[in-house]
Amino acid sequence: MLKEIIALATFSSPYHQAWFIGSMLLLLLSCLAVQFGFRQKFQWLAVLHAVVAVEAALWITLRPGESQEVYSVHCIWFNLLLATVHYFLTDSQGVKDAEARSKAAEAERRDEDAQ
Repeated sequence: MLKEIIALATFSSPYHQAWFIGSMLLLLLSCLAVQFGFRQKFQWLAVLHAVVAVEAALWITLRPGESQEVYSVHCIWFNLLLATVHYFLTDSQGVKDAEARSKAAEAERRDEDAQ
């Protein structure tokens, strides 16, 4: 069944296909980690995708005449998008700030009700 699913997708390179499938599995793993409270253990995924995007951009810029079998412009956008998604998924400080704002708003409502 997996072979049929993979055959449906068209990629410009088998490297792109392998990276896409691996990235989607990491995204699923990251979503599960957020759901079960292990968000901080997966912050490295944002850095991984950002590094790959920068590496692809440098490779394309500095070696424009060489084969683009591994890196392409689509690789840059895909990895920047996933770096952003992973950053916001695993941003524990943002969660703490939201919880603090929620608690402050709740305390303010209680103070207004008490008056």
